[in-house]
This record gives sequence, C-alpha cells and structure tokens, in this order.
Amino acid sequence: MQAFLPSINHVLSAIPFFATAFLLAFGARWLFARTTRYCIDEELTERDNPAFGIAFAGYMVGVAIALSGALSPGEGEALLGEVLTIALYGVLTAALMRLSLWINDKAILYRFSIDKELVRDHNSGTGFVVAGSSIATGFMLRGVLSGYSASLLLGLRDVVIYFLVGQLILVAGGWVYTRFAGYDVHEEIGDKDNVAAGISLGGYLAALGYIASVALTGASGQWVEETITSLVLAAFGIILLVTARVVADVFLLPKSPLAKEVAVDRNVAAGAVAAAAFLLVAVLFAASVHSGQDSSLAASAPPSSESISGSAALSPAGKDAESVEHPSAFAGEAR
Repeated sequence: MQAFLPSINHVLSAIPFFATAFLLAFGARWLFARTTRYCIDEELTERDNPAFGIAFAGYMVGVAIALSGALSPGEGEALLGEVLTIALYGVLTAALMRLSLWINDKAILYRFSIDKELVRDHNSGTGFVVAGSSIATGFMLRGVLSGYSASLLLGLRDVVIYFLVGQLILVAGGWVYTRFAGYDVHEEIGDKDNVAAGISLGGYLAALGYIASVALTGASGQWVEETITSLVLAAFGIILLVTARVVADVFLLPKSPLAKEVAVDRNVAAGAVAAAAFLLVAVLFAASVHSGQDSSLAASAPPSSESISGSAALSPAGKDAESVEHPSAFAGEAR
C-alpha cells in the first residue's frame, strides 16, 4: 500500500506529456495528409488499399517511436516549459519523418515512384519497404532526441544533422542490400509487385535503423565525432546484417536458397524469415554494444566517497545519478 499513492501520482504526472505526444502524433498525420496528392481516408476505407495501409501504419509507428525520445521531462522544471519542449521537438520530428518518406522515394526506391506503386498498383511490397524505412527513422530520431546540446537552437541544429546522418546510413545500407540480395530488388518490388522482397528489405531497413539508433542515443553537440562514431557502428552493423542473410540461407532455410524463394517463388514466409533474421542480429548487436558502452563508462568513472561505500549508483552515462542532466531543451544543455 505504501507504493500505491506514489504510483498513482507518477501516472497522473505523466498524463500532460502523453497528451502532448498524442496530439503531436495526430499533427504528424495531418502533415502527412496535407503533403500528399491522395486522401488517407479514401485509400484506407473506400479503396481498401492494403499497400497504403501497411505503409501508413509503419509511418505512424515510426512517428510514435520518434516522439518517445522527446518524452523525458526534466526534474524540477516548470510543467509548461517541459510541455513546450516536447511540443517543439515533436513538431520538428513530424517534419523530419515526412521528409524521410521523400528521401526513401528518391534515394532508396529510386527506380520507380512510391506513390504510384502504393496508390495505383496497390503494391504491398513497396508498402513494407516504406514501413520499414519509417520505423528505422523513428528509432534513429528517438536516439537523437535523448542527446544533449548547449542551447535550444543548437539542439535543433543537432537533431537535423543527426537525422541527415541517419538517412545517409539508410541510403548506403539500401545500396549494399541491392548488391548482396541475389536478385534485382527494384525489379522485384517495383515491376513484379513481389511482397516477399518488400518484407525482406523492409525488415533489413528497420534492423539497420535500430543499430544506428544505438550510436545516436545520447549524442552530444560534438556532431563531427558523433557522426564518425555512428558511421563506424553502422558499417559494422551492415556487415553483420549481410552475415545474417547468409545465416538465414544456411541455417533457417537450408533446403532452398533464400534468393530463389523470394524472387522466383515469391514466398512471403521466406521474406518474413529473412526480415526476422535481420532484426534478430540488430537487437542482439545493439544490446551488446550498449552493454559494452555502459561497462566501459562505469569502469572509467572516478570513484567518489559515496560510491566507495556503495551508497551511490551510477547512471548509464557513467555519472552520479543525482548529477545527470535531463534531456529538456529549456533545462539549458539538453536537447
């Protein structure tokens, strides 16, 4: 019973931030609707368009993941300041999520029009790629929004810079994928409406975004160093994802080559297995890297009189828990 009232207070105190994020998610939907040539409601209800539904669902999930990075109110801050901080970064997040769809169209699936494939052809394979790319961008923005900057304006600058770094990683990763897939990815997805190929590529992009988010989590205003770190980690991640493709071929589908199952047989189950293999590697690799970062930071942290006595815990950033700065732009240093 002693924990009952504090738990209730904790939940009630979170409601303003949840409400702000919820409204921002609807704002992202509004922005999406105002920047497309087609009607969301018509595609989802009147035309029963599964391809658009998949893409739009992935986009909204990506928006939610990204907004979760802004939901970190600072202790001791005025409620209005915290809400305004979340709202400000939420608006920027919605704009960047929408921009990511344009980058996907022009740089990842560049050999055909995404709008045409989704709306006219009802191409579900394209829908899965768009969904995977949106979720990947959401992961990366969540990581970026947990970082620190010297001021509000610098925080906005840093978010945009790291967003562009993340999109560069996705584009480069997509290019690598087309080289090791074992079939013409654009032809299968764009010309042949191959759902299996779309699921595989969508899972790959989501996995790559999850890996990149580890490097971007807690990124500071030192964007040159942070960018190098992110690119190095992403390069290792891409290598491991290529390895995951081989693993899926040898161990998960030993009786038939994955490329044949996806490109020739259009086996949706095989595409799902490939996507699962990518995500499996991404989750385990990201957890391993994060654990290694925590261990090295904790080991390098100078002992204090309290830590020697065992009464002071270290945060994941390797600082004393009481001295950790909170990610709120109005707090002074946080993003």
